[in-house]
Amino acid sequence: MIFNLCIREGCNLYLSHIEISNFRLFKDLSLKLNRGLNVLVGENDSGKTALIDAIRYTLGTKSNDRAYLTEQDFHNNSDDLKIKLKFSEVGLHAHRFVEHISHEEYEDDNGEKKNRSVLYVQLHAQITGLEKRGYPYIKTELRSGIDGNGLAIESEIRDFLASTYLKPLRDAEVELSSGRASRLSQILSSSKDIIEGMESILTIIAKANDELLTDDAALKKSAENIQQKYLHELIFEKDKSKLGAFIDIVGIKEEDLSNIPKHIQKRHLRTLLEGLTLSLTNDQRSHGLGYLNLLFMGAELLLLEQEANNEFPLLLVEEPEAHLHPQLQMKLLQFINKTTKTEKKPDGVQCILTTHSPNIASKADPAEIIMLSEGGAWPLAVGETELAKDDYQFLRKFLDSTKANVFFAKAVLLVEGDGENILLPELAKLLGRPLENYGVSIVKYDNSGSWKRFAKLFLRSGQDGNPNAWHPTKICVLRDLDLWPDCAEEKDDGSNPYGFKKENSRNQVYWRRNYPDDQQRKNEHIDQLNKQNVVVKISDDWTFEYCLAKYGLFSECYEATVGSNVGIDNIVGDDDTKATFILSQVSKTDFAYKLSSILQKQQDQKIDDTIASLSDEDANNSDISKSAQTQAKNEFAIELKQRLPNYLIEAIQYVTEPIEENIEEVQNAAVV
Repeated sequence: MIFNLCIREGCNLYLSHIEISNFRLFKDLSLKLNRGLNVLVGENDSGKTALIDAIRYTLGTKSNDRAYLTEQDFHNNSDDLKIKLKFSEVGLHAHRFVEHISHEEYEDDNGEKKNRSVLYVQLHAQITGLEKRGYPYIKTELRSGIDGNGLAIESEIRDFLASTYLKPLRDAEVELSSGRASRLSQILSSSKDIIEGMESILTIIAKANDELLTDDAALKKSAENIQQKYLHELIFEKDKSKLGAFIDIVGIKEEDLSNIPKHIQKRHLRTLLEGLTLSLTNDQRSHGLGYLNLLFMGAELLLLEQEANNEFPLLLVEEPEAHLHPQLQMKLLQFINKTTKTEKKPDGVQCILTTHSPNIASKADPAEIIMLSEGGAWPLAVGETELAKDDYQFLRKFLDSTKANVFFAKAVLLVEGDGENILLPELAKLLGRPLENYGVSIVKYDNSGSWKRFAKLFLRSGQDGNPNAWHPTKICVLRDLDLWPDCAEEKDDGSNPYGFKKENSRNQVYWRRNYPDDQQRKNEHIDQLNKQNVVVKISDDWTFEYCLAKYGLFSECYEATVGSNVGIDNIVGDDDTKATFILSQVSKTDFAYKLSSILQKQQDQKIDDTIASLSDEDANNSDISKSAQTQAKNEFAIELKQRLPNYLIEAIQYVTEPIEENIEEVQNAAVV
């Protein structure tokens, strides 16, 4: 067995794994982290902030933000929680925590067994049932070891591992203002230049303090009045020669500075920094919140750039997009992902970033994204999904800000064309299942291969038989069968009046007559990806528009195509023939908008007719009138369901919920 001590250039300590037990919404969480950027995405209350806080509570922060566990931090009234952090590639820093190092066995790329050094830091907290100073006493221990039974972690090690924390921006003006524990003072106190220049800064202030007391008669007189009129009246005679009053700036004199311990100097410096304010130049003050936010972000980036040069750079960032427009959000991510990389640290700062912004999510490498939902976490890194390594290159181009909405959705509809993209949300709404109420995103894919890559992004590698490991986001892919009926063939004798497809040797695969069994074609389209929480629905016939016309909406499709119902009786033939006519005439985008409008008008007419059938007394009763409208919508939804292709109904139900006979209770439901 070979022991591997990492001493290569660029081999840097990083947080590689986190395990959480009974902390907030996490019952049990095990998450592998990237050495560089980790972008945490998910809907509200998915655990993004909880994950950041778990790291903060365990390691602390360089700005010394105080964070204490409370009873509310324990999952579901449990009285015991654990947060275990694993640090890898510790070789260069082994001397710092030699007594705490653990060793683990692993196999390299050649299958050879090796051993490597790792560091575990575990926070163990228990609710004792006792009180301390009137508050519930929570006992905490910070220890090393894979089971948390090693030595206690010393404060020096915790200080070394402390993270840099950029909290969410709520009010830039407040954050940039002076005050106790102000954000500006925290940023400046972490600056290398200010730390190195601490004595020089304090010397200047001490000199100013001495000059102020010597030269300013008003301050000197005020101090004398306090001493003579009040202080000396309240103390014993023997103490008057020992006690006096003086006014200063930070409580130090120049002659005393060399004798003050470092930790006291730091306290004086912090007091000084808390009195500073960062503001725009006068000619920019009128620009308001936007410029203040940029100024605040500039101050934060000072801290970030400083972090890149630390021996152990770990950056925690929450919602950096607050008040930043999309272009600046992208610039910020580029700065985090690139600027902080140095020759000594080619991977840059290890950054764990939370976001609600599709813009930021779309600009991150998909392999850097970690999706959180329902107390679980699903990294999209190479090897975690069914995507091949080369597929990530495609997804970087495919995932624009619109498509990146899927990272915040409960379910996703992947559709093949503009018609489905426009019309499906309207159909779902008319069926009483508005997609936005169920957290459903709809994404259009542009070619036959892109949907496979996208679906594989949500399929967990090697987990087909383990439902607990499946990604919880429901993915429904809609695909056209793309088989042409005989009546679609254009014939010279005119026997197919609406045919517009010429048969040739290159398109034999598209003719339905060459597929006696439709299931064979459907299986080809599904391509073995109908598994875990990914469902592939194939149209019952040729295309989406064709199926709408064939299975119950021919007159509506005709009106949407032609502009009126004039001449509809002249369209003769069976359902396939009529549907072929529609497909030969349709302009898919305009068709979808027009058909949506027609169906909405039909629902409105249904409601108007229902209200008109009421007596005047009932029509003027708001409760009865509202109930009648709901009933009309419900009846229309049931009628529409019976006129739509089955595969569309199944798709909408999969990403929302079953459409029952009585659906009025969800007409206006806000499920999300």
